[in-house]
Amino acid sequence: MNHKDQIGKLNQMKQPSSRLWYVIQTKPANEHRVERNLINQGIETFLPLIEVHHYINGKIVTKTKPLFPNYLFGKLDIEFHYFQVKYTRGVNKVLGFADGPIPISEKVIEMIRERVGEGNVVRLEEEFKEGDQVQICSGVFKDLIGVFQKKISDQGRVRILLGMLGVEVPVQISKWQLKKVA
Repeated sequence: MNHKDQIGKLNQMKQPSSRLWYVIQTKPANEHRVERNLINQGIETFLPLIEVHHYINGKIVTKTKPLFPNYLFGKLDIEFHYFQVKYTRGVNKVLGFADGPIPISEKVIEMIRERVGEGNVVRLEEEFKEGDQVQICSGVFKDLIGVFQKKISDQGRVRILLGMLGVEVPVQISKWQLKKVA
């Protein structure tokens, strides 16, 4: 048996047997880089994303960012993959305790995946009900509090009532400019 055959046999013996999900902490803004690096190493990853809406210069701008900034999930055989993952460029650590990394339940991943839509984007849209108190987060009415009245369009336009000068004034606004008041 030559040297290459021996290495091949050793690699077969070291093949991962049981893979579990772990949380991998990345360096800031390195989630996509780590995901690519781990996929290139044959490790299954899950990086749930979320759409965020910003009001910039009078326009709503939509961006996609990680649901859990600086974290992603990796399905690993910890005995086989630990050092491979730990020393991957952009990885900070695999989360756990002093004893070592702690796996998370498959149910957690399934629950998140149930909410994932197109492009790995998780849908967390807050639905407002008639009568909910809402606060405006951006624009000319920033920080004002009003009462949600109704949804106007599928593009995110809603009507709220703002109390101004003793009169309730109906205002049409983007739902992404609102948040519920506790």
